[in-house]
Amino acid sequence: MKKLKRLARKEKRSTRNGATRRPNRRRDRDGNSSVRRRRHPKTELEAAIQRFVDLYDFAPIAYVSFDRAGRIEEANLVATELLGDPRDRLIGRPFAFYVGDLDLFLRHLLYCRTSQQQVETELELKPRKGERIPALLCSRPITSTTRNGALLYQTAIMDLTERKRAEQALRESSQRLQATYERAPIGIIESSPEGKYVGANEEFCRILGYPKEELLQRGIKNVTHKEDYSRDIKLHRQLVAGEIPFYEIEKRFVRKDGAVIWAQVLRSIVRDAEGTPLYTIGAVRDITEHKAAEEKLTWLAAYPRDNPDPVVEFDLETHAIYYANPAAFELFPDLQRLQLRHPFVVQVMQVAKPLLEGRTKAVHADIDVGKSCYAATAVRIPKTRRLRVYSSDISERKRAESALQESKRLLEVRVRERTHELAVANTELRNEIERRKGLEGEILAVSDREQQRLGQELHDGVCQHLTAVAFMARSVALRLKNHRVIDAADIDKIAQLVNQGATDMRNLSRALHRSDVDAPKLVGALQDLVDREIWRVPCRLEVKPSFQVEDDAVAAQLYRIAREAVINANKHAQAREIVVRLERSPGGMVLRVTDDGVGFSNGTELRQGLGFHIMNYRAQVMGGRLEIESPKRGGTRVSCYLPNKALQSRKKENADSGLPGKIANALAALI
Repeated sequence: MKKLKRLARKEKRSTRNGATRRPNRRRDRDGNSSVRRRRHPKTELEAAIQRFVDLYDFAPIAYVSFDRAGRIEEANLVATELLGDPRDRLIGRPFAFYVGDLDLFLRHLLYCRTSQQQVETELELKPRKGERIPALLCSRPITSTTRNGALLYQTAIMDLTERKRAEQALRESSQRLQATYERAPIGIIESSPEGKYVGANEEFCRILGYPKEELLQRGIKNVTHKEDYSRDIKLHRQLVAGEIPFYEIEKRFVRKDGAVIWAQVLRSIVRDAEGTPLYTIGAVRDITEHKAAEEKLTWLAAYPRDNPDPVVEFDLETHAIYYANPAAFELFPDLQRLQLRHPFVVQVMQVAKPLLEGRTKAVHADIDVGKSCYAATAVRIPKTRRLRVYSSDISERKRAESALQESKRLLEVRVRERTHELAVANTELRNEIERRKGLEGEILAVSDREQQRLGQELHDGVCQHLTAVAFMARSVALRLKNHRVIDAADIDKIAQLVNQGATDMRNLSRALHRSDVDAPKLVGALQDLVDREIWRVPCRLEVKPSFQVEDDAVAAQLYRIAREAVINANKHAQAREIVVRLERSPGGMVLRVTDDGVGFSNGTELRQGLGFHIMNYRAQVMGGRLEIESPKRGGTRVSCYLPNKALQSRKKENADSGLPGKIANALAALI
């Protein structure tokens, strides 16, 4: 705003010191020449200036400008809220007063002074009250912005509190996932799409007997038995190609000590949002003992009488039991009583059908009887009608396997959930960064356009008016020099033009001057706003006795919203009257700006405008909401609703602590 004032004074001096541009003229009805004027230069100029000031003051990102010594020269409203001090207290104060790490800020300031590029530094801010705030300073020297000939540094302050909190939550979640991963009772291995190991937990390292660092240097081929590798790698490639969602196999591993072990492997794949395979993850369970038990049962088939495990022989047709050793009666105490109807015998006969048909020599099956589970191997005794069954109780092992499968399933679900959460959080963070960058660019672009327009308005309006006064004064001076009679009406006309120019400049200065609006001054400020002579449309203010606002910040925001709405109505509504109304709503207070103009038919385009976004942002800062509608009777109504909780007054901070000696000495050294 101060820069605009300097541009106006510069333009005025250049015209007074000999501008040669001649004003455009036109003839009136009497044939006299007069200076061509714009229809409403004051209204458009004030609107342009006010939009620029509002864009800076109410930008959603904190902005400050400081000189080469670090003293604050400009600050917007978000910066005052972030640092916890009003603007009049911030201006002229060293920015280092609000910095937690002085050395880091001094290094940032030194880079600003020695570089023409943008300088970014992440540090902590110390607001007047509350906890420290992590923030990112983005400073860039602005050649068009100086103070007493010295270069200023425009600085955007981005609050990183939410991002830091999200990063901390992600770290904690990753730690919990890593703890679950490392302490899982089964082996877990992660492999690249090419088959190289990229991660393993402690259980998998224990199963194969390798240290983790050495194991991760190997791949599937280096630890898999050569007879099982081709089948495993084929399934792995199908999994990476997306031909199968997962696969489960039993395979042999070769331990570091050379021993061969059997393991059950369930492998699935993790992909990114685009479907690109990132890595495969496998759950590995050691089943060496189970395989040994199966081989033992097969071997014991040749020695049924001396077998210490339960052995039962019965007739294939009648199911009559011919023989059962002591271990069988210990396992099935009711075997002798039930005989043919015993559940174990019935189920064995159901799975022994291939033996009756001669399609196999032995049948292996897991049989459930009540709450217990038994591993059974049945063989047909040659040249007889009898069936010999070897069995063992595997209930505990089945329960352990079931618990293991459930743990594996829960782990896979948790891995998918956390992967999805991380992807969503990353997308949201990327979108927020892009949105803020876009908004910052939009604000800077609008600022440049408004500066250019303001300069054009000053040149075409006030400067041409003063040029006309100069021509008339010069004409009178020539008459005096030639001793001709001077018409008093010419002198009076010059005085009128000078007074009119002074009035225009006074209105312009009044529009450019920022007036602090607090709660007691809100009604008076709004009355002054509607009483201004610059409006093309008559304005009036209505205040209901029930309307009350005690918060100074809320009052300032309401005034800005009302002013923006009145300016828009004057420019676009084509109305006969504008009414600004303050009243109570069922849930709090409401500000309404209503006109009886043309209204609007496309609400979507209206809500995409920059003015709507600025007013809506101000309403959100107060904890309220903004509505724009076109009533049935015509016109436009802008309403800002404030809930009761947003109207609680805030205590003003007036404690001013002294500047620490370290900061003062450092700044003195810089100066």
